Amino acid sequence: MVEGGHFTMHILLVENDSIDQDKSLLTSLEKGGYEVCLAHTPTSAAQKILSMWPNIIVLNPANSLNVIDFKEALAKNDLDVPFMVVGTQSDSSLDNTMIINDVEQFQDLDHSIQQVVEKQKDRFVRLPQLTVDLEKHSVLRAGQSFPLTPKEFKLLQLLLDHQNQIIKRSMIMQEVWETDYMGDTRTLDVHIRWLREKIEETPSRPKYLITVRGVGYRFSTDFV
Repeated sequence: MVEGGHFTMHILLVENDSIDQDKSLLTSLEKGGYEVCLAHTPTSAAQKILSMWPNIIVLNPANSLNVIDFKEALAKNDLDVPFMVVGTQSDSSLDNTMIINDVEQFQDLDHSIQQVVEKQKDRFVRLPQLTVDLEKHSVLRAGQSFPLTPKEFKLLQLLLDHQNQIIKRSMIMQEVWETDYMGDTRTLDVHIRWLREKIEETPSRPKYLITVRGVGYRFSTDFV
């Protein structure tokens, strides 16, 4: 993962709102150190996956939810995060879904979650009020997703790779635009402005993308 990002696994937990407390996974997951967002209906689950970008979706039907309805609702987005169902399921349409049968101890579920998410644990860089998807080349700020152009993503990735370091304009031009020509860097200035509009809450008073006058830029996490 890009250095400086915070890796706390974010889970979207889907359960019936009337589930018995002893059958709910919410408390166990929170005690396990996970950041958990709870949803009860296909519509709310689909909305929350877009506003939180979870590392994994855990569906605990407890024999009271239609798994297929949830799977179809969540598949309408293009985030493509792992999907896990706790309980006994045999429907053929649940291919590519991990089924955890009769989980009685949290350790069993915890191990299964770690296995599922291992391959994509470096996908998201999570910072306060900002999440960067290194796979889909987009950012999430204040619950809103912003796609990045190829140059914007390359620029942001360079900045993330050198967090809290001053990057000279000449280095940025070489790495992002593959040129040593410094006669006109207005293109860089424009891309910095566009990137700030996507990652900063107040672009005119940036917290992350800081200008070092006469030198270059610095991606700051000092305030975190």
